[in-house]
Amino acid sequence: MAMPSMPLDAAHSGEPLELVAARPLDPLVRARGTMFIVTNREGNIAPAGARELGLFFNDTRFLSQYELRIEGGNVAYLSAEVTDDANNQIDLMLGGEDASDVLDDPEHYVHIRRRQLIDEDFVEQITLTNYLRRELELGVVLAFGADFADIFEVRGSQRARRGEKKVPAVRPAEVQISYRGLDRREMTTLLSFRPAPTRVDGGQARYDVVLAPGEHATIEVVVSVSSGEKRPRERPAFVQRVTQLEDEARHFRSGCARFGCDLGVLQRCLSRSESDLFALRITLGKHAVLAAGIPWFCAPFGRDALLAGYESLLLNPELAVASLRMLAAYQGERDDPYTEEEPGKILHELRFGEMARSGEAPHTPYYGSVDSTPLFVVVAHATYEVIADMALVEELRPALIAALAWIDRATDEGRRFCAYQKRSPRGLDNQGWKDSKDGVVFPDGRRAIAPIALVEVQGYCADAYRRGAELCAALGDTAAAAKYAERAARLLALIESELWLPDHGRYAFAVDATGAKLDTVVSNLGHLLWSRVPTHGRAERIADLLCDPASFSGYGIRTLASGQSAYNPLSYHNGTVWPHDNAVIARGMGQYGLRSAVARVFEGMVASLAAFRDHRLPELFCGMDSESGVLARYPVACSPQAWAAAAPYLHLQSILGITIDAPSRRLFVRDPSLPPSLGRVTIHGMRVGDARVSLRFEREAGRCHVDVLDIVGGDVRTSIELS
Repeated sequence: MAMPSMPLDAAHSGEPLELVAARPLDPLVRARGTMFIVTNREGNIAPAGARELGLFFNDTRFLSQYELRIEGGNVAYLSAEVTDDANNQIDLMLGGEDASDVLDDPEHYVHIRRRQLIDEDFVEQITLTNYLRRELELGVVLAFGADFADIFEVRGSQRARRGEKKVPAVRPAEVQISYRGLDRREMTTLLSFRPAPTRVDGGQARYDVVLAPGEHATIEVVVSVSSGEKRPRERPAFVQRVTQLEDEARHFRSGCARFGCDLGVLQRCLSRSESDLFALRITLGKHAVLAAGIPWFCAPFGRDALLAGYESLLLNPELAVASLRMLAAYQGERDDPYTEEEPGKILHELRFGEMARSGEAPHTPYYGSVDSTPLFVVVAHATYEVIADMALVEELRPALIAALAWIDRATDEGRRFCAYQKRSPRGLDNQGWKDSKDGVVFPDGRRAIAPIALVEVQGYCADAYRRGAELCAALGDTAAAAKYAERAARLLALIESELWLPDHGRYAFAVDATGAKLDTVVSNLGHLLWSRVPTHGRAERIADLLCDPASFSGYGIRTLASGQSAYNPLSYHNGTVWPHDNAVIARGMGQYGLRSAVARVFEGMVASLAAFRDHRLPELFCGMDSESGVLARYPVACSPQAWAAAAPYLHLQSILGITIDAPSRRLFVRDPSLPPSLGRVTIHGMRVGDARVSLRFEREAGRCHVDVLDIVGGDVRTSIELS
């Protein structure tokens, strides 16, 4: 039903937002594409305007308040669970404000169940059940509001002015709240109530509910949002929506390998990770990509999508394939200092909100990432190694050649280091994965001066050259293959001669504009092992350094080792532990056969899982030592986060010693090991080209035994090497 036109509310025009904090917070999250909701454990978005909470779509907050209240009683929390792939379930109970109010009745007498899901809409089903032995009258109130804050505002950006909010349009069973942005696009939040409330206005809906003994009543709320596009107005029943979401999840899982193990905490983590990767997929027209994380990064990020795709190659290589295709479609074509676009460059971040659309932020997309472009080549080759799809390589060929040309310009064909310096006034100061303002520092905390050449980026570029050479050879271009192999060797030699610090026995973190080499002990050094840069002897020294107590907290490798003035276990990048960082480093250690180091990092990851609800690895956590037995969570970490969700699969690949060479129809298992906490691992349906391979690993008498359970869909030669 069309809504009547609404006059502008001058009182709301251009007002700055007042954002409050909701902490302490252990939120519930539900996501689908670019729509997600973050509530407190009671299922509420409260207090109104809380920075950490809301219903978001396309980088705009469409609900900044959504709160269930029961008049005349105290609502007490029972439990809240991310129950399945379809909905969150919150259980509450109601008691009297004073026990004498209910005479001889039990103190808690009403059960409230809230089920919340996201599909094309946000939908909630609220069921109230009366367990008193008499009739009960309740005043049920749903308070709501929408501030239409851009995600950058929620994260702290200050705007000189905002668009215009309109007076809500109220009908008996609907309320529409609207806002016209500075780009003149109209955004709307439409709340529909079933059954119609007793009373409704622009900020709340009230139900006068009468329940007989044992009777229950159900209220359904559908919140439909729009940022200018047409969205479906179908209103299927809640149970139908659940069924559809479960069917979608089953379809996704049908393309995934199945992992099993006898360690409950790890098994639950793997299951949670698979569900999170399913939920974090974004569709952009005919393209798909993994969103980086919720709540701050529910958008395409080049680096995150590539590394998450790489980490999950054993689970489902189609996640990497989809991200590669999407990033190729948005590859840079021209030079634009404001967005930092350059020909061949892979994007850093793509946003859809008002601030991006109106030019207040350069994220349309923004290309300020120094490592996304070499990682694009690295992950394209790694994906080819798993699925051997020459048609995909041919499809990506123009993007791969353009990316390699960008590396050529950045490194002068391997003769100098690839460095970054911000070009956009709204861009990032640091453009590696540690992209906070103080993410690249000397041991004493002084910040490096741009242009800055990061050690791991040089490894990525050398690896991209090497892998690009192999892809060109597969395409039959032997001249290009020889050219890129030569440039890889040139850059590798430069890394070894210029970044190795003989007095310290390690590589420099970076070289800045002054020529100073940062001798900070950081996790970035471990990425060189993943890129296969060091000699075996130097790789061992780096592994020993990162497993030393100064670097290893007991739960993982810190981003920056303790004992340096810059160390802060509470900072974003200077002492915390990042699961994806550890997974990449462990993979590098495994490539050098450093099995004890791989096992130590794996055991740290497993030990950390008990600290996280649903055994979901977050974006990062604090880096204090594990001696106290308590892991400190980082207060504003994204959870779920794509590259954290995918990390356990790469950890397993590393500890099990799995290497796939699908173009040669080969599967290698080299020196697998299972730590004492883990007795058995099974993988069913792992992709090797067109084939599906199933393996079982079991620890007996201190040794790991491997059985090939099944190979279907093609011929694969397996090579198992046990120490």
